[in-house]
Amino acid sequence: MDSGMLKKTSGNRDRVMDNTPAVSDELRQRLRAEQLHTHYQQLPAMIIAPALGALFTAWVLWDAVNTTYLKIGLAGILAISGLRILLYRKYFSRNRAEESQQVWHYLAISLALVSGCIWGSTALFLYPPRQPEYEVYMLVLLALVPVAPMAALAVYMPAFHAYYLPCITPFIITLGMQENRAEKMTALLLLMMTGAIITFANKYAAMLAEAIRLRLRLADKKEQLEQAAIVKTRFLAAASHDLRQPVHAMGLFLESLQNRYGELRDSSLFAQLGQSILILRRMLDAMLDISRLDAGVVEVKLRDFKLAELLISLRDEYAPLAARRGLRFRYVATDQTVNSDPVLLERILRNLLTNAIKYTRQGGILLGCRRHGEYIQIQICDSGSGIPASRLNEIFFEFTRLHNHENHLQQGLGLGLSITKRLSHLLEHDITVHSREGRGSIFSITIPRSQNIPKSIHINDGQNPLPAPKLHQWQVLVVDDDEAVRMGMTTLLEQWHAEVIAAADINELLQKISKLSRPPNLLIVDYRLAHGITAQDVIYVLNTEFKHSIPVIIITGDTAPARILEAHKANHILLHKPVAPEKLKACINSLLLADQVSEL
Repeated sequence: MDSGMLKKTSGNRDRVMDNTPAVSDELRQRLRAEQLHTHYQQLPAMIIAPALGALFTAWVLWDAVNTTYLKIGLAGILAISGLRILLYRKYFSRNRAEESQQVWHYLAISLALVSGCIWGSTALFLYPPRQPEYEVYMLVLLALVPVAPMAALAVYMPAFHAYYLPCITPFIITLGMQENRAEKMTALLLLMMTGAIITFANKYAAMLAEAIRLRLRLADKKEQLEQAAIVKTRFLAAASHDLRQPVHAMGLFLESLQNRYGELRDSSLFAQLGQSILILRRMLDAMLDISRLDAGVVEVKLRDFKLAELLISLRDEYAPLAARRGLRFRYVATDQTVNSDPVLLERILRNLLTNAIKYTRQGGILLGCRRHGEYIQIQICDSGSGIPASRLNEIFFEFTRLHNHENHLQQGLGLGLSITKRLSHLLEHDITVHSREGRGSIFSITIPRSQNIPKSIHINDGQNPLPAPKLHQWQVLVVDDDEAVRMGMTTLLEQWHAEVIAAADINELLQKISKLSRPPNLLIVDYRLAHGITAQDVIYVLNTEFKHSIPVIIITGDTAPARILEAHKANHILLHKPVAPEKLKACINSLLLADQVSEL
């Protein structure tokens, strides 16, 4: 502990404030304010106990002492209790920032001083009592009254000194002036105890002050961390938005080239380009998953299904990937039925399997499950590099990458396990990990069994390309202020036989649609356009212009949770850049199907 913490400065009633470690003026003021606040929190104890003590003392001593002073003292104590009630209510019923802390400081000291003087004067006016048999009660009263409120007052030492010294001093003087040797010795004992009590009160106050100071610093650190997290989120959102634009355009152009020149699909050069875009898209999608979880728009759709259907699908997908890396992939068959969300559960298992293959250089991966009573535990075991025991808790933090992988692009952003943990929490499935460094890891996720007979599930793994939508006679509006994105989207939609009207802003769009004889079939619009215009503005203008609700696909690079919630509430399709052509196909095909159904 700092030597300055308990430095003694006699005569200074604010010594506890000076005895704390060197702190900034701002922290010192906050510390004093917290101590004062704690003092006012203790007022109920200093209201009830003195009032009851005064009433009881008046009743006991009514016939043994000067009743005139007894009445005056009782009235004074009850009046102070009443004032404390008013102060307590006022202090906690209004914004204290409107009033100076000094006002509350002086009020606390003044009431403590008056209270101490009233109780101290009992020694001058009531001792010794006219009836000797009450002398023992008076001595007990003299001993207890000065120290009784110490716990409540020592939180704010200026108030403690204001009460204690005026209270104890008359007792010591009165007893010292008595002729009885026992009373003189009692006065001497009180004098010695006074020093000990003040020392104890100072140390008690110093400990409280240190606890408050640490709490304030902890609150400051927490606020700094929260601010840093906000800055990080804003930076990542901005960086993500800027990265999504060119990657989105690249994906559209690549799909258009492959549609135009079919032989390019077998080109290794274009395959590598497509793989690079896919990796970038997965990184950006991981950041989007975090935003969707933050926004609380990830819907859980629990159902009963055969676990084997999901696990076999994953085996068929990941076994070839493992084989290409020279790894064995074993799958243990199961016939169990479980209750979960198959889509979210698949996402969890994909993340775990991807990590297992990524960090295993030799040996293999095992996918299987164990039965534990009413639960099934799916396990993914690998013989990879393992995780140090000291860092097991870190792996589920965002942007955590424990291994210095040789291919940083393949390694990703370190969001996979964070997403896995949050999805498992959303599903209320426990996830655990056991690992030995250099030996491998076992990830387990526990899900409830079901006795119901389920329907078959179908999970689209994205391996088989969807058919291109047939947009014959469809008029599609494309609004995006990025020329490359606008051109790429137009080219792709025209290859799907749509009539495309592209514009950079509302004014250009209104000019181009002025001669349309019917409402367009679809609007594809970037959320954030130039000059503060948003997709919502474009949608409103078009719906007003055509007096008809036009199907909308909003495409944005903004992953903020608020944006996701906004689109979710408006029932608009929201796609985040870079949009995979397969996802765009799926959305447009669903709109085509809805349009065909509406015409029946």
